[in-house]
Amino acid sequence: MKRAGLLLLYGIDEHTLPVDAADTRQMIRRASEVLKELGWDVAASQVESDLGAALAPFDPDQWLVFNLCEGSPCQASYYARAARELEERGYAFTGSTADALHRTQSKISMKRLLEAAGLPTARWKDASEARTLEFEAFPAIVKPSEEHGSFGITRDSVVTTAAEARTRAQALIERFGGGAIIEEFLDSPEYAISVWGPAGRLEVIGISVIRYDAFPELRDRLCTFDAKWLENSEAYLMTMPACPAPLEPEMAAELGALARRAHVACGLRDYSRTDVRLRKGRPMVLDVNSNCGLSETGGFANTARAAGWEYGAMLERLALMAAGRAGQARRPQPRGAAL
Repeated sequence: MKRAGLLLLYGIDEHTLPVDAADTRQMIRRASEVLKELGWDVAASQVESDLGAALAPFDPDQWLVFNLCEGSPCQASYYARAARELEERGYAFTGSTADALHRTQSKISMKRLLEAAGLPTARWKDASEARTLEFEAFPAIVKPSEEHGSFGITRDSVVTTAAEARTRAQALIERFGGGAIIEEFLDSPEYAISVWGPAGRLEVIGISVIRYDAFPELRDRLCTFDAKWLENSEAYLMTMPACPAPLEPEMAAELGALARRAHVACGLRDYSRTDVRLRKGRPMVLDVNSNCGLSETGGFANTARAAGWEYGAMLERLALMAAGRAGQARRPQPRGAAL
């Protein structure tokens, strides 16, 4: 199966922020290089406004697809929309199904999945009706409910009163569209647990941690947009993740088990990263990142590297997971709900 072509499918359009676009282009360049060195026939196709046109030159009987699309539901490259198109055309592809990606894009529906599975999570509430929002677990954080990559997260995201929460939620809804979510702000280190593997054999690759001890102000102790994207900013330089996280074996085991359960509860496939903070020393799930970023300098790749997986080997293992489903994917799937 390794002789099949490997298509790197990604999206950049007018909605893509310049810093995100630059990161994506660099990821595609490096992924192409390392996978070609391992013997793969690699092509890349950019989704701008027409997903079907980006796929048209690539026969599903001849190409595996790395679904590296992201974006929001308003974009042609929205990763669940890409997955739905790949399913309907009969491609084998990396990562989670369209339904799982769509369910977890919304932080609100993801929280409901976690709660239904009995997983501990920070107290939260749908903040989409901003003007009438009431919440009691302060301090709290207000976030867009359908964005990724810390978009919309600044020090102003941390609020201490219901009035502040309403103002922040309304501002996010007006800026990003969609809804908003509020959850209690857990002032602790932030752990990211990366997992991968087929169903029934899910493995914890490793655990990283971001510590916020350098920030005296509560509102600065979080992973903001600047901390994630702006390499010369103080926030970025002072929140570098440590991997592996220095943990007692019992806590490492508890975090790993929690991430595996979260992956399964959300119906994910191949790989994911679960973000956790602590409430009185006990882990609470904040977010489950399906099809999390795979850039060479990103969190998942760094965790894999610390566990002995170089970038190319990591990508190849994900491609081979998709290759194992190739026989099942050859028959085009019936059309599902619109995404």
